Amino acid sequence: MVTTPDDLAAVHALRYQVYCEERGFLDGDRFPENQEFDEFDRRSAHFAAFDEQGEVAAAARLVLSAEGEALPYQQFCSVYDDVELPRAGRAVEISRVVLNQGYRRPPAGGPAGSVMMGVYRQMYLYCRENGIEYWYAAMERPLMRLLGTYGFGFRQIGPRADYFGPVAVHLAHVSELLQPMACRHPEQYAWFTNRSRDFAAAA
Repeated sequence: MVTTPDDLAAVHALRYQVYCEERGFLDGDRFPENQEFDEFDRRSAHFAAFDEQGEVAAAARLVLSAEGEALPYQQFCSVYDDVELPRAGRAVEISRVVLNQGYRRPPAGGPAGSVMMGVYRQMYLYCRENGIEYWYAAMERPLMRLLGTYGFGFRQIGPRADYFGPVAVHLAHVSELLQPMACRHPEQYAWFTNRSRDFAAAA
């Protein structure tokens, strides 16, 4: 978990690089210090993987839900009428998932070798330790397929919308999220769910 101002500034700088400079989703002129942030950051937990040089390799945030406050997906995405949503305070939204250019290649060590998997592991353990029961995620199809191969059990709960690309909102119960992983990738599951196991043990 990101806990220092310097590390958080490095995460915001990578977000600026990806969302403003590379993909053009956001107007870079809004961020004169080249650090992308928004109103959801004030109630988010931030996570990152750092390389040996101390550079941010990958990052994401969990936006915490609260009564009367919207989550990011609600700005653009809707859900199907028959979906029962969890109460505020029991769910978070995975948001601002970014990967440094130098790591955008298939991981040499298989799924557990991905720096992004390290970030998802941090978020999973944080939620289990803090009683957070549900994950929302607004995802494009390629990311959904990739997470499926890694063994994440999300389900789509709404139609596609334009939200930094064609995305649909998905939901997962944290206690059931890794059931496919446990069946298909037991070594990765053991690493993912045990804080005492280091990264190399699952590679």
